[in-house]
Amino acid sequence: MTVLKAARTAQKVMSSEFTFNFDDTMLDTSGVSKDFKTVGTSIVADVINLPPNAIVTGGEVVTETAVAGSTAYNVSVGDSGSATRYLGATDRVTAGRTALVPTGFVNVDGLNLRLTVAPTVAAATAGVVTVRVLYILRGKADDVVPN
Repeated sequence: MTVLKAARTAQKVMSSEFTFNFDDTMLDTSGVSKDFKTVGTSIVADVINLPPNAIVTGGEVVTETAVAGSTAYNVSVGDSGSATRYLGATDRVTAGRTALVPTGFVNVDGLNLRLTVAPTVAAATAGVVTVRVLYILRGKADDVVPN
């Protein structure tokens, strides 16, 4: 049996972000170049590299410039294990913020943050969106906390 002691260490929360414009292009998870505006062809891309043992503690998807042209601009955030682990398909046409939902998942394999964008009915003609993630690393300590 192990005798446990109270934790006396703390770590800083790390953050990373990915911003895209409606007409930017990126290689999707299968290596095909796609844009973020074309209707009928979702783009699924790994947009933020997370290290092994990362635990997402928060984050958000922010529509900084409203999306025009597309009737709905559905965004999901997850990883290769679950495309919607942190955010199920959410319409981000209007400017504003949607919080990510931390799940307590310990990312032991270092799965990258995966973004899925699916414009509907018509192609997007404007829009800027930022995905921001906050995370900690299991077992990491930056400071010792005194009694």
